[in-house]
Amino acid sequence: MEGIKEIYLKSLEKRKNAGFSTGLDDLDIFCKYLEAGNIMTIGGRPSMGKTNFAITLVNHLVNIRKNVLFISLEHSKEQIVQRLVAEKIGTPLFRLLDGNVREEEVEIILNSYKDKSLEIVDKTNLSIEDIETKIQETKPDIVFVDYVQLVEAPKAPNLTEAINLVIKEIKRIAVDNNVIVVLVSQLSRTVEGRINKHPMLSDLRNGSLLEEISDVILFLYRDEYYDSEAENPINEIIIAKNSTGLTGIVSLDFKNGFFRNPAINNTF
Repeated sequence: MEGIKEIYLKSLEKRKNAGFSTGLDDLDIFCKYLEAGNIMTIGGRPSMGKTNFAITLVNHLVNIRKNVLFISLEHSKEQIVQRLVAEKIGTPLFRLLDGNVREEEVEIILNSYKDKSLEIVDKTNLSIEDIETKIQETKPDIVFVDYVQLVEAPKAPNLTEAINLVIKEIKRIAVDNNVIVVLVSQLSRTVEGRINKHPMLSDLRNGSLLEEISDVILFLYRDEYYDSEAENPINEIIIAKNSTGLTGIVSLDFKNGFFRNPAINNTF
């Protein structure tokens, strides 16, 4: 029978080998204890930058030699690759699509992925069984699902119950397959009816169970989304839930469509 000491030492070793990092220095303080079996949820309103934020995390994770599986239920493989390249170059996506980036620069970026482990799956009707099969085939460290409400749900009396079944299964898959799962999630429209537009846990779309099973929940908030003429707009990552650490708010730069570490001279 395994004793308390053995269990504790095993948990320390597991955390030591987890090595999750976002590449965003201030955010890493909150996310560094994520380990296999954990769920991170990234929430935001449409066009708030959820997919691009996930892309930023993917590029960083493959750079630190993590095996990443990116499951896109909304965008094609081609669109995901375009965003990966744009993020790495640091250019707006439209400049890349318009051909306003030097071919040599793009070639260098593309070559940088050759020795990295990144698998992209694009399918609009992916089921839970499909997701688990792909995880077992590719054996990733971290899985991204963009976004969870588009996973093909089993039959249920209503949409909320169907999505709850999906979420429950994703948690099981994370634990059984020893992976971190990052879920991108839409937020409900209720946030639009408030004077204060900062997201709250209750805004998770069809997400009562999503709030419960997520170990870390991040919300994206940008002033410019609501006021394009805002002076000194704030760009925030709100850590609304953190089962292994603190909650709080991290202020970041938002440049060329991607969240970035603040410039050295920025103040918070």
